[in-house]
Amino acid sequence: MFPQPHLTPPPEHPRLFLRRQHLPELRSKMTRPEVKQAWERLMKYSEYGIEEAGSEHCPGDVYVIEANALLYLLKEDREAGLKAKALALSAITKHFNPNFQDISRDIGRLMLAGAIVYDWCYELVSDEERDFFIRHFKRLASLLECGYPPLKEGAFVGHSCEWMIQRDMLGTGIAIYDEDPEMYDLAAGRVLHQMVPARNFFYPSGWHHQGDGYGGVRFQGELFPTFLFDRMGFGNVYDESQREVGYQWIYTRRPDGKLLRDGDSTPVMPNHTKYTRLHFIYLLLGGYYKDPYYVCQQLKDEGRFQDKDVLFAFLFADPDVEAKPLHELSLTRYFGPPTGVMVARTGWDDGIDSSTVVAEMKVGMYQYNNHQHLDAGAFQLYYKGNLAIDSGSYKGSSGKYHSPHNKYYFKRSIAHNTMLVYDPDELRQYPYVKDGGLVWPNVNDGGQRWPNEGRPPLTLDDLLNKDFKRADVLAHAVGDDRLRPDYSYLKGDITAAYSSKMKSFRRSFLFLNFKNEEHPAALIVFDRVVSARPEFPKYWLLHSIEEPQIEGGRTVISRSEDGYNGQLINDTLLPESGNRRIEKVGGPGKEYWVFGTNYVNDFPGTKEQGEWRIEVSPVQPSEEDLFLNVIQMKAIDGPAALPTQKVETERMVGAQLNGWLALFAKNGERLAEDVALPVTEEGSPLLGRELNGLAADLAAGIWTVELETGNGEGSAWERRHLLTREVTEESGVLHWRWMAAPGRILLSYRGPAEHQPDEEGGERNGR
Repeated sequence: MFPQPHLTPPPEHPRLFLRRQHLPELRSKMTRPEVKQAWERLMKYSEYGIEEAGSEHCPGDVYVIEANALLYLLKEDREAGLKAKALALSAITKHFNPNFQDISRDIGRLMLAGAIVYDWCYELVSDEERDFFIRHFKRLASLLECGYPPLKEGAFVGHSCEWMIQRDMLGTGIAIYDEDPEMYDLAAGRVLHQMVPARNFFYPSGWHHQGDGYGGVRFQGELFPTFLFDRMGFGNVYDESQREVGYQWIYTRRPDGKLLRDGDSTPVMPNHTKYTRLHFIYLLLGGYYKDPYYVCQQLKDEGRFQDKDVLFAFLFADPDVEAKPLHELSLTRYFGPPTGVMVARTGWDDGIDSSTVVAEMKVGMYQYNNHQHLDAGAFQLYYKGNLAIDSGSYKGSSGKYHSPHNKYYFKRSIAHNTMLVYDPDELRQYPYVKDGGLVWPNVNDGGQRWPNEGRPPLTLDDLLNKDFKRADVLAHAVGDDRLRPDYSYLKGDITAAYSSKMKSFRRSFLFLNFKNEEHPAALIVFDRVVSARPEFPKYWLLHSIEEPQIEGGRTVISRSEDGYNGQLINDTLLPESGNRRIEKVGGPGKEYWVFGTNYVNDFPGTKEQGEWRIEVSPVQPSEEDLFLNVIQMKAIDGPAALPTQKVETERMVGAQLNGWLALFAKNGERLAEDVALPVTEEGSPLLGRELNGLAADLAAGIWTVELETGNGEGSAWERRHLLTREVTEESGVLHWRWMAAPGRILLSYRGPAEHQPDEEGGERNGR
């Protein structure tokens, strides 16, 4: 059913998770304080008698089995080995109802515990007992959700992408391979020929598409083949970039210990001392890849391992890897293709009073469905509280996977900080949503479409050859200090995420780190949106927990409850004041409002699921509209917000804020023409200050920046050269600094870099 695995288990025992050469290292771990919690709990599990293993006060018979099998290996305790065998032979005869939700997790772990005895206690098991084990292993495998042979579900998402194939069936197949290779050939065949290529496709981005909740669960399952094949002597079957995936949850961790939300997840309770704990993932990553920053995060996330993880925490931890502090990492990380996400921070300090800003800017190149949301082009912001949020909740009164709240609001674009274009006839093209063998009538939220009608891709070929591509990254840049960058820039084309109602949607994010506690940072969001018909309304969304306050073009959002003290100020500079409408939606009866229906989902004890949003829309119908929003963050009790000002030329538009001038091309394309920027006038408070300029959407090649002074009314302009620099195809961005003087800035394009000779005095790579 799958190609014959090219890697086969070595003809020796033990070989499941470890071999003889690993035993001395494991014996030395028994006395190491770094793994004390895991070892002591394993010893506690081993003390339960056979008659106690099924009692309520015992963590579970599988843990008793595994702990005693480990004692047999490490201490040559024959009595413990016989105890493990006797309990395993009894336990694997259990009967299960395969229709019970998530029962495959229990079935698979029982198979694995039996396989550990089969492999680790091989000398204690008779031929008749081996036949008995194998017969029941196959019986249990047939009850798994993936089926046996494991043909059900896909290679990217679903319960089959957790433990049942990648750990439980594969591990059992390794144990019994000499006597019966069928299970290994099936499980390893599927892992190596479907699941590994699928992960080697998205691992290079360093981002797991199933989010902050399910992404961690699925990634744990994906890490087991790493250890299983490596411990058999085959090295890592995955691309080396697997090691980068854990940084997703390091960078999106808020200073209060929780994570920015992504995909199907549930708001956490407002307990500021409780972290969202992923320490087991960081133990696995730190142990395998010897990454000191993962060890640091593991220690920060300290906590009690779940019973199911204790054995592997002992087997796979490397206590010799020393932690390094996170502040050695760059404040900005780009999670590149095939994801296209950038996370920018202003620091690494923790606590509810932390001055750290965390900004997530998402292009989102592929849509895998399942627990992933229709959120291409969305952003989130945290500062002294969650300010620009993902709205909704997975759990609650109308929660979980098949609930109306989940299918019609939470997963949809309308619950995220992205763009809507409302085509009243869209449901004629997309009348249904299909997933999990079920079919739902679709709803029209004005947002992005479900590729493949909502069903996930089954294989890598499926993903690449159907309509799962939803966006492209057009440019990205971080500068100029790579460790503590002043700016972080990301631009994407998100047109393909929508139906034919959208001709073009390009969004640019520019995060500015002011390195100032009173005014720490700002995010500029520039959009060019072209709809198929001018009468299709467009809505720019910004979601919040507390009620927004709108005055003119300025929206103020605070996070004042539960001890938080953050504030977001959004200045809408485009559409112009005469052609914009800013409305707030939310409050009782409209918390999760979708064009006439409220898909309510109460989750008591926290307000993090939000219940408010603003919608910015142009008044006059038009195919093309530009949106320019400048979002700054500060403390509620801090100084007044900074003034912002729109700056516009014939081809570019942008904003001036806190000594920064940022500009974008109006047509969304790369510019190769000279650009003149009127930036300072007589009497301006900026005169005499060092200013920062940033022009995006520039053609790749050599650009010069000059300061022109003069009145422009008959007098000759006096020019002073400021900078010559190469703009790369990757970034399209030119950044310069200058001392403000009356006049204007002239940007001049000199052509492709390869055609330009080096000139004396030209700062080709400097500022």
